[in-house]
Amino acid sequence: MCTFDTDKIYLTWRKDVDKRRHIVGILNRTQDNNYSFMYSEKNVINAVDEDGFTYYPAFNEIDKVYDENVLEVFKRRLLNPQRRDYDDFLNYWGAGQYKDDTFALLGLTGAKLLTDNFEFIAPHCEYPAKFNTDVSWLNIGSDYIVNSIRALSNDEVESKISLELEPDNLFDMKAVKVLFEDERLGYIKSIHCENIYNAISVDRNVNVKIANIIKNGTIKEVLLRINID
Repeated sequence: MCTFDTDKIYLTWRKDVDKRRHIVGILNRTQDNNYSFMYSEKNVINAVDEDGFTYYPAFNEIDKVYDENVLEVFKRRLLNPQRRDYDDFLNYWGAGQYKDDTFALLGLTGAKLLTDNFEFIAPHCEYPAKFNTDVSWLNIGSDYIVNSIRALSNDEVESKISLELEPDNLFDMKAVKVLFEDERLGYIKSIHCENIYNAISVDRNVNVKIANIIKNGTIKEVLLRINID
């Protein structure tokens, strides 16, 4: 099972899968289980300038703190609990113990939809920590990586995966590169990369497993299960 110990999760957006992910908002939970959502105005301005971001459809005022029916709005992004495959969904994300906690489910699963490019990300500052994270900026331009991963089992791919800190990265000084053998497969996505970078920097054991790979002609997604002791 995955861990979850935060009262703040981030709403992110990107124009497309090959574009930068912007942290556009924050969903907060108080100790008495009230919820609020607010945009990060600076990040929104950058997202507007770089990629034409507008707003989340239910929240169209960038400078407002929303505190009514916030969780109900975002809950619609989650799979319907009445579906037959709901338990499979929970198990896939390691979220079975949080099935009655909508806030945690948003943070653990990302609550991604096929109809937009929003995704929630939980920071996972707890130790020990266990969580899923998909690899960003997948290097699908490498025929060697694509052909190798298509031909190998998940266990075989896992044996060739490693992480490498990249402090000289121009976009993020706490970037963490995901390697397939000696080639760049991609990067740990924003928010999660800082936690993993910090853990490796202080010699905590960071173990990487393959949770799932979606491949259809090319590589669509590589989902990692991160364990930090």
